[in-house]
Amino acid sequence: MEAERKLASQATVNEEADRIREIFKESFQQTDGSLERLFPSNFTETIAQRAETGKPADDDFDWSVTLANVEAIVDASNASRSAIVQAEMRAEIAEAKAKEALHWLRTLHNAVLKGLPR
Repeated sequence: MEAERKLASQATVNEEADRIREIFKESFQQTDGSLERLFPSNFTETIAQRAETGKPADDDFDWSVTLANVEAIVDASNASRSAIVQAEMRAEIAEAKAKEALHWLRTLHNAVLKGLPR
């Protein structure tokens, strides 16, 4: 069956991008220029080139904006995780204080009961 067939893993990101380009090329009618703009054939080198030089490469699509957005999402995710950990710690402290308060309320209740005349 075709559903049971496993795809071979690709060695590099560029090879995976080439595979996706071929699927996209077969599925949609695009000109070579549009296809190159959507899926640059050497997009990992393009990103590496921008990181080294600090200026945009010669393609039409500005990958730096996408990378900045991904970094912002990762930073927000990390901040969210940190806030969750801090909230969990505050909840544990509140639970411990509640247990202590319950203990002292029971002690007070027992003392009041002992002091009441029968």
